[in-house]
Amino acid sequence: MTKGFWKDGARAAFALCFDMDGDTIWMNKIQRYPGWENMLKSRSVGSYGPRKGVDRILRILKKYDLKATFFVPGSIAERYTPEVERILADGHELGHHGYLHEDSYGDTVDEQMAVIERSQKVFEKISGKRAVGFRCTSSLLTDTKKLLYNDENTLYISSDIDDEKPGFEDIDGVLTTAVRVPCRQELDDYIQTVYNHFPPIPTGLPAVMSYEDVLQNFIRELEGAIRYGNSVSTAFHPQISGTPGKSVMLEKLIEYVTTNPDIWCVPCEDIARWWLSHRKEA
Repeated sequence: MTKGFWKDGARAAFALCFDMDGDTIWMNKIQRYPGWENMLKSRSVGSYGPRKGVDRILRILKKYDLKATFFVPGSIAERYTPEVERILADGHELGHHGYLHEDSYGDTVDEQMAVIERSQKVFEKISGKRAVGFRCTSSLLTDTKKLLYNDENTLYISSDIDDEKPGFEDIDGVLTTAVRVPCRQELDDYIQTVYNHFPPIPTGLPAVMSYEDVLQNFIRELEGAIRYGNSVSTAFHPQISGTPGKSVMLEKLIEYVTTNPDIWCVPCEDIARWWLSHRKEA
């Protein structure tokens, strides 16, 4: 079989990513309802992630000696610092994911950059360094992107799905210096496995699919990545993939990945650095 572009001849690069949102999404959505402070059941869906799901996921990752990227809102890192410290101690990457998983970072560049900086201060306090990768939770102004995506400390962004391979963001005809690591919605565990009645997340209340079907869908995406030499990353969530049943599905996916020499599975940071160093060979 033809040797691939990625490290050790792999034909696809795969980043196992977890968005450790905690209850931020539910907090953002239920505040529009009277008495939202007492809607503890809604918030508990998200809280399950850092309270229980992360532990189960970390155990599975350690079993297969895999490193992942955890995108964590700054407020969750503050509230669940021991869990974040454990993520770091196990050698995983910590990525930026807003402060409150904001639906809006603000109306001005200064407001948006303040949200980003607030979380970076949290990461610096916990880990001693700033996050080099961003998975934004809402849209950014063009001028904010120009600042953030050209900052010497920003290595990559992982939010967009307009391509299948790494590249640079084109803003007003000028390419930014940050690498774009694609994150495809077909590898989002929410879309195929979640039915959350109130508040509806995702909006539209999708039906829950058979776990076996979902697993095969994920594997088909990786088979496609191998065929076309792509880079892909997941948008999994500890409150979803860390539940007992779905963690079995996660482990089966990891078994497939770790036994397939055509897949190079590493954190987003490694994919971005490899692509920067070898893109002329692609």
